[in-house]
Amino acid sequence: MRLRKNHLIVPALLLAAAWSAPVAARAQTFTIPLGPKDAYLHIAASDSAVPATPIALAGLGAVPGQSLLMQGVGDMDNGPSGDTILSLIGIFSGSPVILGPELLHRIPDAIDAGPEFISSPTASGGQPTDVPEDFRITSAIQANAIIEIPAGATHLFVGNHDGKWADNSDPDGDLGVQLTVVATWKSVGGALAGTAGLPTLTGVGLGLGGDPVTLSLTSAKSAAASWLFIGFSAANAPFKGGVLVPSPDLVLGPFPTSGAGALVLPGTWPVGIPGLVSLWFQSWIQDPAGPKGFAASNGVSCLTP
Repeated sequence: MRLRKNHLIVPALLLAAAWSAPVAARAQTFTIPLGPKDAYLHIAASDSAVPATPIALAGLGAVPGQSLLMQGVGDMDNGPSGDTILSLIGIFSGSPVILGPELLHRIPDAIDAGPEFISSPTASGGQPTDVPEDFRITSAIQANAIIEIPAGATHLFVGNHDGKWADNSDPDGDLGVQLTVVATWKSVGGALAGTAGLPTLTGVGLGLGGDPVTLSLTSAKSAAASWLFIGFSAANAPFKGGVLVPSPDLVLGPFPTSGAGALVLPGTWPVGIPGLVSLWFQSWIQDPAGPKGFAASNGVSCLTP
């Protein structure tokens, strides 16, 4: 393995240079129009709403394991507040089936994903509406959501969060949701303890050409030399008393950690990385507290969009 020494890391560019693949276009953003009465929640018998339309994931070029960046657009009039309301929720399903509004579990093939969202009871009669599988997309305090598409999902339902539907309207017809397939980052374990405990590596970025990407290391030994291993597959091989998670296709460094044992490695994701490819990252840190003079972070995987 040949070590490369840089003052500033741009890991995605190095990956692109190592990859003989055709240039891929930036992921497309789809804007799906929504109606102000679109709902998959239970509706009181005295109220009225319209069943949310299932969005086929195949039409977005999205598959389980990838993630969706979801963001509401426009707004609606919920009656008392005027045309200012934007509060969208979503639920993944293994089919396009949606049942009647009198039922609580209207999406029979719902699949749990994302942080749990607890919906409000109906304005009429205070009847329960909450189902455990859905999540918030957009609200007054949340601009967007990035949710991994769960195994088995084929469709996404997007609805408004409300307790009363009959007085909803959209005077300017601008309500909708924007959907973009983006990268999925996951910690896959494999850390090896050192002076400051278990070092932690995290990755952040949409995985779209031209967008920023950042790898951040924390809880490492202060003022220590570190190396970043990048692989096109997982090795999970014995190494220095621990586990080398990525195959060592690229080894970058040394990079000094800060006095707090941290390191931030920024870069730009290039156009050219194919979709549905798993990349693997791990930091190794020179540390006498490690079993063979090294500590290691957890491995991180990134599934490209």
